[in-house]
Amino acid sequence: MKYITLWNYQIAHIWKKQKRYLLIACFAGVLVCVGYGVTQTKCYATQIQQGLSAKVVRFHVLANSDEQKDQALKLDVRDRVLEVFGQRLAQCQSKAETLTFLQNSQTEICQIATQEVQRQGYQQDVSVSLVKEHFPQKVYGDLVFPAGVYDALRIEIGAAEGHNWWCVLYPQMCYVDATWSQPTQESHVRLQNALTKEEFLVVSAMEQQKSMPKIKLKVVELWQNATS
Repeated sequence: MKYITLWNYQIAHIWKKQKRYLLIACFAGVLVCVGYGVTQTKCYATQIQQGLSAKVVRFHVLANSDEQKDQALKLDVRDRVLEVFGQRLAQCQSKAETLTFLQNSQTEICQIATQEVQRQGYQQDVSVSLVKEHFPQKVYGDLVFPAGVYDALRIEIGAAEGHNWWCVLYPQMCYVDATWSQPTQESHVRLQNALTKEEFLVVSAMEQQKSMPKIKLKVVELWQNATS
């Protein structure tokens, strides 16, 4: 009986020791999986955002304030600038060509915007700059652009403390005669031609009816929000 008790004790001791090792191994495995998942998520989100940033030029107009008259003026300035420069921008065949055109046209763009402000009887200053700036996630009709740093033409009216308006200058998706809330079919074609298939799947809400692109967009969104 004594030998049986000793045997049982040894078995229990060995099992307890192995159980501890098993738990440690499981915990280590979980940590490895989580670390791998985080690394893969970061790489994927960074790849998509940087891919978009490398191909897109955005247009950012900031109103003087959130007062109704300032917000209306912002939209009139937007319309006037696109009316004058829209066709010339449409002729740009690459992001680099678009940025060069905007760089060389900043003074003229500022003059056009200032003229519109003054035409309406305001004395607000206008500044125009070509910048790299961080955008939060933005929805443009049925398209969703992840948060991140993008090249942008930035027009600031007055104190520039009001809600902003934005769209995409390259590939051209800004139209004076559009509803502004919905990109045209031509806009989708331009964007699809400029992006990789994977980038377009993430951005296009039409394609996000499929579960995988929708999950991929959420992965990019969550990572960008966590790191911003």
